[in-house]
Formats: sequence, structure tokens, C-alpha cells
Amino acid sequence: LVASHWRSIYGAMSSLRNAIKRRPYKERSQPKARQHLGLLEKHKDYVLRAQDYNRKKARIKSLREKAAMRNPEEFYFGMVRSQTKDGVHTMSADREAVPTRAMRALKAQDAAYLGTKHAIETKRVEKLRASLHDLDGEAQGTHTLFIDEDEEEDEFDVAAHFGTVPELAHRRFNRLRTEDLARESVRVPKGVAAAMEQDPRAFSKWLGGVHKQRKSAYTELEQRTQRKGKISDQAAAVNQQLALMGKGAKKKRKASPLAGEAPGKPTKSFFKWKPERKR
Repeated sequence: LVASHWRSIYGAMSSLRNAIKRRPYKERSQPKARQHLGLLEKHKDYVLRAQDYNRKKARIKSLREKAAMRNPEEFYFGMVRSQTKDGVHTMSADREAVPTRAMRALKAQDAAYLGTKHAIETKRVEKLRASLHDLDGEAQGTHTLFIDEDEEEDEFDVAAHFGTVPELAHRRFNRLRTEDLARESVRVPKGVAAAMEQDPRAFSKWLGGVHKQRKSAYTELEQRTQRKGKISDQAAAVNQQLALMGKGAKKKRKASPLAGEAPGKPTKSFFKWKPERKR
């Protein structure tokens, strides 16, 4: 009973001590006259510096002992494939050369894999293009409006001229007129139609979401098109390597520069095989 009594007293005192606001602990900063020396080193910084110093000291001592006990006539076969370059001791990799037949089989597998990936990306790009129709692509022409007076230019309203709402005035496609919107011929989700009765900005918010989804779809289309081009380049490089492993005399040629290109621009090289008569 006495122990439990004192335990309850100590518990009450500790909770009371935690309830009282304490003075915040502040680290001593570098005096103004010594700020040119950098930050003031604390004890934890000294501990790290001392550990690093002792670690280096022990390593130097171990290396000195090895150098003193070294046998000048010592030899082991690892010395044959080791060298010191710029003060760094390195071991050359002892790898066996892969036979040409096995390498051709691996390159053929790589070419087949890249061909499959290229076909998959091509189908995805075609599917995205069919759904988007490239409607947000760069305009091929311009729509010029002629106004008689300069005063009319300042007061000109594009939405009123085309007979639509301001949210659809910038469109080059499916620009619905105000009469069509009044006849409720637009397919608007039921939730948006119900919200339009209470909030007139509900249609603008819904239309902004549609624009955002379409923009993300066009971004995906652009990324997949770039990925398709990279896969095509990699497949062409692998197929060229596979062809170079085959038989037949060949020479490396450089393509002639196209008309209008700078003369100093590097041109792509290609290989030309000597024609052989097949039986």
C-alpha cells in the first residue's frame, strides 16, 4: 500500500512537471567576432570528427604494417589480371567471350521482343488517335473577321458573333449555338444538369473537367508516340547488329547530305553488302 501510494504521488508530480512550460533549449551560436571561422562546433560534431580521424589513423597504421612485412618475391595469379591506374588498384574482369552463335540467338530474341512492343504501342497510338481525332492539334488555317469601324473592334464579342457561350467560343469544332443549348440538345450528365439549376457555374466547371481529361489524353498520345519512335530506333539498331553478324562481304558507307542541310552536319552511316548470286 505504501509503495502504491508513493507511486501515485510521483506520477502526479511527473504529470505536473510536464504541464509546466519549460524554457526552450537553445544552442550557443558562433560569436560575431569569430563568424569568419564558420559554424561553432558542437560536441556531436567533435565526436564524428574524432571517429573519422581515429578510423583513418588505424587504416594508415595497418597499411604501414603490411608494407613493412611485405615479401618482395611474393606472387599470386591475381597479379596477372590486376593493375594500378591513377593510384587506384583495379582487377580486370575475367569473362569468357560469348560465342557468335549464342550472341545471334540473344540478338534475335531482343529483336522479337522489340517488334512485339512496337506492335503494342502502334495499336495503342492508333486507338488514342481514333478517339481524339487530333482536334486540338495546331490549326492549319486562320479565321479572319473584317470590321468596318475601329470602335466596333474594341466592343467586338466573339461569342456573340458566333452565337454561342463564351466557354465554347474558342473551339474550332462542335461549337454549339445558344439555340441548341436552350433546347437542351446537349448531352450533359444528370448530376451536372441538376447542379446547374442551383449553381450557374456548374456547366463551366464540368466543361473545364472535360478539357482537362482531353488534355491528359493528348499528353498520353504524345508520350506514346515518342515511345513508339524510340522502340523503332532500338529495333532497327538490333536488326543491324544481327545482320552484321551474318555472312557476306560488307562496306560501311556514309549517306550524302540532303539538300538544304549545313555542310558540316554529320550524316548517318550505313552498311552495303556485296551482291551474291544465290543458287
